[in-house]
Amino acid sequence: MNSIKLSPYYRLYAFSDYRSMKAALPYMRRVVLAKGLVEVEESEARSYVWRIRGQGYKNYLEPLGSQRTKGTGIQSLITALQVLYKSNGYSARYIVIERG
Repeated sequence: MNSIKLSPYYRLYAFSDYRSMKAALPYMRRVVLAKGLVEVEESEARSYVWRIRGQGYKNYLEPLGSQRTKGTGIQSLITALQVLYKSNGYSARYIVIERG
């Protein structure tokens, strides 16, 4: 199960179906969000992605020192999912964010 660190406190996991997401939940310590990707709202995304003061939200496809940030939390979350897609090889329909 691959994941990506969203911020110093949160880690994102992506799943292709509901059944696999539900099967993984008992093995995670502190789940703060578990839902379908299309159900995630901007206010939720902003709570978990890395904010770069004065610039916007982290673009996970770029190195940390890069000036290319995203304007919204959802856009930043999408870039994190794109990084996971490169390593998983399947698209994410459900996401889990774990604190830890």
